[in-house]
Amino acid sequence: MSIYQKRLDSLKTIMKSKGYNAFYIANITNIRYLSGFTGSSGFLLVSDSGDHFFSDGRYTEQSKNEVHDYTIHITTNHLKMIGEDNLLESGWTMCFEGNHLSYDMYNKIKDIGDMGIEMVAENDIVENIAAVKDQSEIDALQTAVDITDRVFDLILPEIKVGVTEKHIAARISYLFKQEGGDGDSYDPIIASGANGALPHATPSDKKVEKGDFIVMDFGALYKGYHADMTRTIVVGEASDRHHEIYNIVLESQLAGIDVARSGIKCSDLDKACRDVIDAKGYGKLFMHSTGHGLGLEVHTMPRITWMNHNALEENNVITIEPGIYIAGWGGVRIEDDCVILKDACRPMNGSTKELVVVD
Repeated sequence: MSIYQKRLDSLKTIMKSKGYNAFYIANITNIRYLSGFTGSSGFLLVSDSGDHFFSDGRYTEQSKNEVHDYTIHITTNHLKMIGEDNLLESGWTMCFEGNHLSYDMYNKIKDIGDMGIEMVAENDIVENIAAVKDQSEIDALQTAVDITDRVFDLILPEIKVGVTEKHIAARISYLFKQEGGDGDSYDPIIASGANGALPHATPSDKKVEKGDFIVMDFGALYKGYHADMTRTIVVGEASDRHHEIYNIVLESQLAGIDVARSGIKCSDLDKACRDVIDAKGYGKLFMHSTGHGLGLEVHTMPRITWMNHNALEENNVITIEPGIYIAGWGGVRIEDDCVILKDACRPMNGSTKELVVVD
């Protein structure tokens, strides 16, 4: 049995428990997870009477090569085909991805309801299945992380006073492919000096200066799987304030790694990191969640926030990334990708978390 058939079986078990006869899937990441299709346009219909994959003529050969557990349909109007080929039965209940479907597409699939089909919006059914990784996914993620670690080592000697944030980001993107990756998981965040107070800063023409913290948030993409690492370094010489803020964030991050394991609530993991920063008086300057899941998307389930009281599960892969951001001065974030185990958490990154000072 293929991994895609196993995933499809897990989905059908959930569908049956909810009383759904069919599931219409339009999100391309979920389609890849369930079928192996790596193209940019496709749809799935999973139903009691059969499982169907739809795409257009651009992907005729690719579909044959990648999709094996579904009946393949090449068409310019898959919704029309669903109706004309009687792929749904009157009286059925069909769910769809409420959090992924555009208003325009929703209006189009409403026509299916005219066939006597009850339509129900659902959120995150596939994402919650995908949150628990199989070994092939963990292996792909580990490779992406290993590439990210190597690129961090390679880029450090290139960071000097006078080089721009854009230059560092461009070199990281180049090095990912040189080291065997497929590209960036996302556009690298390189934020020096005061720019580091912006958690999701865009690399600019600002030149690195002596005394700057540089927040470096980047990750390699490998076979569709996303790494996501942050390290913060200092240029020139680290002051007492640099050490103070850095060590608080490091203590917070290590506290999160220490408590993370199967069964702990995501909110409790968030709290473990946040309590350290709160106790040092910087709580209001840690203004984002502690982490998120990783996989075929860089931000996915589970969400490590104070609002999410769901428990972590074995083989979740998450980030743990607390930070402190001081307007007008700079910021620190430290982030590892971690596999959740039964009784522990295994950080996947090997890059040092000691404060690195570059000339």
